Amino acid sequence: MMSNDSREVPGIGDEDGAGRSEGAGAMTRRDGAPGDGGISARWARIERLWWVALVVTMGIFSALPIVNLALGLSTKDYGLWYQVGLAEGQGLDVYPRPETGRLFPFMYPPSAAAMLGVLARLGPVGMLVALVAINSASWLACIALSTYLVAGPGGRRHPLVVIVPTLSVIVLIHNIYLLGQPNLMLLAMVLGAFACLRVNRPGAAGFLVATAAAVKAFPLLIFGYFVYRRMWRASIATVLSLAAWLLIAPLPFRTLAQAVDDVSVWSQGMLFTYDKHGIAQRPLRSYSYKNQSIMAVMHRMLRDVPADGEAILSGRSHAAPGTVRPTKGLPPVDPSTDLLTFLKPHHRGEGGTSPAKPAARWEEDIRRAEPALRASWRVNLVSLDFRSVTLVTLATMAALSLFAWAMLPPLRLRTRETDALEFAIVALLTVVFSPLSFNYAYVWLMYPTALALHRILGEPGTAVRPRTRGAIAWIAAVLTIPMLAIVAPKGAQACGNLFVPAILLVVGLGLMLRRDWKGSSVGTPSTTPAPHLRPASAGASTEAARG
Repeated sequence: MMSNDSREVPGIGDEDGAGRSEGAGAMTRRDGAPGDGGISARWARIERLWWVALVVTMGIFSALPIVNLALGLSTKDYGLWYQVGLAEGQGLDVYPRPETGRLFPFMYPPSAAAMLGVLARLGPVGMLVALVAINSASWLACIALSTYLVAGPGGRRHPLVVIVPTLSVIVLIHNIYLLGQPNLMLLAMVLGAFACLRVNRPGAAGFLVATAAAVKAFPLLIFGYFVYRRMWRASIATVLSLAAWLLIAPLPFRTLAQAVDDVSVWSQGMLFTYDKHGIAQRPLRSYSYKNQSIMAVMHRMLRDVPADGEAILSGRSHAAPGTVRPTKGLPPVDPSTDLLTFLKPHHRGEGGTSPAKPAARWEEDIRRAEPALRASWRVNLVSLDFRSVTLVTLATMAALSLFAWAMLPPLRLRTRETDALEFAIVALLTVVFSPLSFNYAYVWLMYPTALALHRILGEPGTAVRPRTRGAIAWIAAVLTIPMLAIVAPKGAQACGNLFVPAILLVVGLGLMLRRDWKGSSVGTPSTTPAPHLRPASAGASTEAARG
């Protein structure tokens, strides 16, 4: 890269990782002095040791759910996934119909149920091992793709750019392995989509985003970015691929009419359910400290809602001694529950009729628990009503979107470096805007954190540029705020110990992005044009030029 030192701007955007010589493999300091080869060698040894530790850690994390299964202990969501797969294979309706008043035991799209129907044929042990292996492969893919997007193919980066992002979310990764959640896989798919855009493969990018959305709906928010950037091939590929996942993939287990009905029932219950009790199919839990989406954080901070209402309903709270644990309504989520028995009453017969005797509605459980809910702990600063909080939330989301829009460069000024920043902002807003972003969802901070570190650290053996105190304080806040959960586990999460670093990253990376392309527009570009933005020939397609 060419040096950009002549354009110093105070604040977070001071550091852009420029000023390094890459010729002949030589390493130089930013002040022009020779680099310290000893420092580089020590960092190389540290990184090798880290890879060994990573493999060991991966083995330990993988063994935990397998051991739990062998000992007959709870396997968390792994057991639920297996039972959903069995139910799908038996032709049961996985989603209880609205008239039954029951909540969904399985909240993922019908396409995910079809995937589990295939995996369930491996048996409980085989399916669990397969899901654990997918998590491990996804973890490695996230590291490799983050490095590729941050530094480019064969680019040089500081070893801490690889090490620190994983360490910063290691607890979340442990939870993903233990619970059986797919968020590492979703991140790998989204980073793969960004990598496909970089090499001008928009169709593959759209397919990967659609596949991620077919597993867990929220990555579909990236479709809006495709449309904004006029990536029409990626947009069309997303729509067609998602339609195939939702309507064609279930056909081995469902008729086409049943597949369409599943999409309708799931959409009604998940996408169009939002009220004072909660979001989608998790009343109270969706507003609990475990959910750090912008919607949940706003409701906890601005409205008088329990910060752990889920514990009240499950009977685990001690806030109201003597509270009777509800026996109907909310289905237990422990995989020891016989999900097949739960779902069979909802299996419609040949006449297409549902059973006449529905279970008690979940609203009844909330009414019974009302005294305990009033006595439970809260973190709200003010007590606005539901409508007011909704308006504030929408206004805040609009403000963040407008900020991102103002930071993004025009198409003609996009480069590999600006795209790296742009992709990170899109990934962050996708997690933050998702209505249900439970803590493990913030494993998506891996890539933005790696990018932030790359911008600040540069390469080992190089001197840190002056006037970067703001950047150092910024990345320090991003890395340390989540640690507040060590001191106050529930309180810190309720106040957004992962949400706040995500917003800090959006703002900081956004300012860096704007400084980069503004500087390029008034002087000699210091960044490398992205391959997908350079026409390969005079006949290059218009869409390739658009990016």
